[in-house]
Amino acid sequence: MLREADPTHAAVAQEATWLAIRFRHAACLLLTVVHLIGGAAEPSAGRAVTVLLAVWSAGRLWGRRLGPAWTAADVAVVAIYLSVTTSAAASGIGTGDLIDVKVVAATVISVGIAERVRVSAAVTALVLLLLYYANRATPGLTPWNFLADLSVAYLLVEWLLAVGVRRVVLGAAGVHDQTVTAAADARIASEVAAARRRYEHEQWAVMHDTAAATLLMVGQGAAGDRDRIARQAARDLAVLDSGIPLPGDQALADLSELLRELGTDSSTPLTLRTPGPLPLRGTLAWTVTAAAREALTNVDRHARAATVVVDAGPGSLVITDDGVGFDGAPGTDRYGIRHSIIERMRAVGGDAEVTSSPGGGTRVRLSWPIAEPVATEDHSFDAPAAAAGIDRLGRSFGYGMVGVAVADTLLQSTLTDAAATPAAAVDALLVAVNVGCALAALIPRRRQSVTLALMGLAIGASLTLIALLPADAVLAGANWSIGASGWAVVALGFRLPPRLSLSALTAWWILVCVLVLIRAPSADNLRVLGLHTAAIFFLQFFTARFAATLDRVARDAAALHRERLRHRTADAVGHMTEQECLRRYRELLTEFTPLLRGLADGTLDPGDPAVQTAARTEYARLRRLFTQQDGIGDPLLADLRSGIDAAERRGVAVTVEADAGGIPAHGRDLPDAVRGHLVAATRIMLDASRSRARVVVTTDASGCTVSALGDCPADTLDHLSAPPDAIVHTEVVTAGELLWARMHHRFEMENAR
Repeated sequence: MLREADPTHAAVAQEATWLAIRFRHAACLLLTVVHLIGGAAEPSAGRAVTVLLAVWSAGRLWGRRLGPAWTAADVAVVAIYLSVTTSAAASGIGTGDLIDVKVVAATVISVGIAERVRVSAAVTALVLLLLYYANRATPGLTPWNFLADLSVAYLLVEWLLAVGVRRVVLGAAGVHDQTVTAAADARIASEVAAARRRYEHEQWAVMHDTAAATLLMVGQGAAGDRDRIARQAARDLAVLDSGIPLPGDQALADLSELLRELGTDSSTPLTLRTPGPLPLRGTLAWTVTAAAREALTNVDRHARAATVVVDAGPGSLVITDDGVGFDGAPGTDRYGIRHSIIERMRAVGGDAEVTSSPGGGTRVRLSWPIAEPVATEDHSFDAPAAAAGIDRLGRSFGYGMVGVAVADTLLQSTLTDAAATPAAAVDALLVAVNVGCALAALIPRRRQSVTLALMGLAIGASLTLIALLPADAVLAGANWSIGASGWAVVALGFRLPPRLSLSALTAWWILVCVLVLIRAPSADNLRVLGLHTAAIFFLQFFTARFAATLDRVARDAAALHRERLRHRTADAVGHMTEQECLRRYRELLTEFTPLLRGLADGTLDPGDPAVQTAARTEYARLRRLFTQQDGIGDPLLADLRSGIDAAERRGVAVTVEADAGGIPAHGRDLPDAVRGHLVAATRIMLDASRSRARVVVTTDASGCTVSALGDCPADTLDHLSAPPDAIVHTEVVTAGELLWARMHHRFEMENAR
């Protein structure tokens, strides 16, 4: 099963396990078949367990079962086989009958690839102990002689090489997972921040479209009709209490019905023309209705129109009035039109057009896609991380294969008995050629023709060694190329198309077998070649196949990363909107809805100077929230929000400005110490201001500047001190009752630190 946190590691581990299982059982099946066909004399019990091993291996090749129980069963069958068979060699383990050693080799290598080190070490110790028991009839056999035997020693080397390759490849897969997960976490944080801003913008837009207008009328003393103000406040409360649909709301709503309800609140006589029910997704219906509400509110407040006509149809809504109109291009300097209508519609993939002329009325056309747009998944966040991880995975496997090839060549060429020929110098030269070809696999971006030429050189060195050895030594220990040259071919070919690497490896083995049989044709040599094919060629072939699947496995794991990212992002955004944004929305409502309720139920008189003052204060705060949308993404403003709100609750008129890009636009995150100082110093200014304050945040490629201006007491200067490491430069200027503080952080100073 793939682990939730690291799919690449789990997928590569699973693929390596399948490689090990296929190799082990294919090797054991061929070993037992060759042994049985060879007709070697052995007790009936030995033949029976050989058949058992063959049948078990064939069955395991047919199925695809994994797990500790199946691993234990595999080892148990091998243990039964080794416990019953008895080998007796005149000199050296395996010289009398290679099958025992080859079965153990297949088991040792497979568990080294498939299992954790502790498990594979325990299994290796067990099968070596059983191999010792199987060779108990060998003359002069002692535990020390057994461990010192070249065949046994090389089994330990093979286990170490298998464990090393597993650790290198899985380590690279783990790094890939960590890299992609880090990129995913950054993407989720970005998505959550973007969703928060979108949801907050909609909250502020709704407050602007409803409460802000009513409070402005009251605050300016323009509320001559007390009943009208009460109706308008009640309507505002109804809209605000209904809430804003959460992102992803898929419930259908009838736009025609929503527009009818909206028309009942219009002061201007309204004609609604619709073809019938217009079902829309909940969030889209809300957006269209909210934009239409703002357009109709503008008609009531400014147009002085006799009539307004609303034409609704699939994908479009047109609002036309016969009012006074206006001159100029709307949208750039009219926050209501820009944010509440145009940007609202564009945020859902639609658009808005506002046309007007003096005396010619105003026409607002809203449009949106009739069919749901197909979301194009953005993989850019993890594409570099995934590509780098896949490349690292391939390089790690290549390093492992090069290490196996070099180690196998050097060990087999130095640990085997020297033959009469070839001469030591020639043998050393052939060893150097094989090692050099393997090391050449480390050269990046080599041409395919060069790789094929190097493969040919490694194959040529192997065939040369066989041709130079005496006929009776072509399958003896002196022929180190039988086990080593194939690894050089695998190392060179792991970046080639599978058909080329597997063809080169197969061609090498066929040529070796043909040349051996030409040099020393015998039934015994044919049987030994069959055993070598099972133990050596199968392992190299399956390893080459594993190399060919690494890219696919890593890409599949990257796709799984993306799928999980989608769910994690949706969960994170949903949790954020349900918890943080809704909480913030309720907090904002509690600050001005009591005023609206008092106006709606008549307990507050809109002509009362105290009520008008309160209305002006709340309007200024709502207007600030609405007009600061271009810069609200700046994290400093987010940190300062509570301080700004607290100042405004004390009656301080706060103006906030920020550049449109903010810190994230330059890809820079302020250090915690810098950010903390800027926020703390600005909070001191806000807390000390008596009636007015202004905060300006500007950021460019060179640094970040926060300017704070307020009518603060003189002793405020005592609290505005620069941090001891001077990474924030602070200037303070006083002018009468005004205090101005400018705090600047340069990014190059941060880098110098």
